[in-house]
Amino acid sequence: MATLTIQQLISKMIKEKAIDERTQWRWSWGNHEECRRLFAHIFQSVDGTMARYQHLPEYEKIVDWMTDTSDKGLLLIGDCGRGKSIILNYVLPVLFRMKNKGMRPVHAQDFYKAHPYQQNYGYYQRPEVFLDLLERSAFPAIDELGVEGQLNDYGEKCEGFNLILNAAERYHRPVFVSTNLTEEQILNRYGERTLDRLMHLCRTIHFKGDSLRR
Repeated sequence: MATLTIQQLISKMIKEKAIDERTQWRWSWGNHEECRRLFAHIFQSVDGTMARYQHLPEYEKIVDWMTDTSDKGLLLIGDCGRGKSIILNYVLPVLFRMKNKGMRPVHAQDFYKAHPYQQNYGYYQRPEVFLDLLERSAFPAIDELGVEGQLNDYGEKCEGFNLILNAAERYHRPVFVSTNLTEEQILNRYGERTLDRLMHLCRTIHFKGDSLRR
């Protein structure tokens, strides 16, 4: 039998699930002007409550990411009422569908709720919750990180978000998060290891200014 090349050996081990596949993730929806028009069009189309669209400085950074994702997800962080949740829950899923991929954002408050795709489970197993889906998702997306409680798994408490980040780092998956927490508050709650992984997996975009909600 001929000796396998290193790449052939790695491919064989990935197929056998002896090691995990780690690949770069780079998409683009066009040049900057094309992406700017696309972002504004989707934003206005999905938010029927908006009287007038206002293109905030933060949105330009989303547009930059759209031109080249550069192997990064998005951390949308900062002040309330400036479109973070609209972008995460509506704009991004539309962009993903344009690439024939699915994204299913989960509100942090729903981490520990049984999901509607529940499968049969044994007597000694807990029902699957949205947290389990996020751990397996190729594109985990969490809205309003920080409002969730801790996971109580048979008397042991832990932060569910840390479990999601552990899986994302292991498989090198882009992560998408919106939060009103600061980096310091994320550090204090979830720990240095999780903050470091979050910064590695995401492009951070700060939302600063008055709320646009009326």
